[in-house]
Amino acid sequence: MARSAFKTPLFEPEGRVVSFPCPTSARILAERPRLDDSQRVDLDRLRWLALRSRLAPKPNLEKACFLLAGEKSTSLDRFATCFFRGLESHARREMVFYRPGSAGVSDDEVWLVRLLDAWRQGDQRAAAALIAWRVQPSHQRWMRFLAEGLVGALN
Repeated sequence: MARSAFKTPLFEPEGRVVSFPCPTSARILAERPRLDDSQRVDLDRLRWLALRSRLAPKPNLEKACFLLAGEKSTSLDRFATCFFRGLESHARREMVFYRPGSAGVSDDEVWLVRLLDAWRQGDQRAAAALIAWRVQPSHQRWMRFLAEGLVGALN
């Protein structure tokens, strides 16, 4: 008698799934960031620069900023390398950048696009607040300098 009790299942699912509208998922999908074509182009360029910067050695951020400040014409690659390596070393958490050409956009990439837009519009307070949100306090000054130089080199 004991053997037959173990062979019979206690619960048999019906095989049906009842769906219901989830207000949270609808809100999240509605709030997805929408990037226009120019922002997409900038984001893809920045994704390539972020990938290439990973191949470069880690610079001393303070010395690199002093050297970049002393030069009149600095290339986009040099600013991008210092900026992305600085983010890698001094961000409050690990930054996520997708592959170039990806359709999706990470939160960190949205932050980066907003940072570029703030510098382009001349809104230094918004740019400083965005940097303060993601970068450790000890390196925020250097990252503001590098972000401004990166935007200048991109234009």
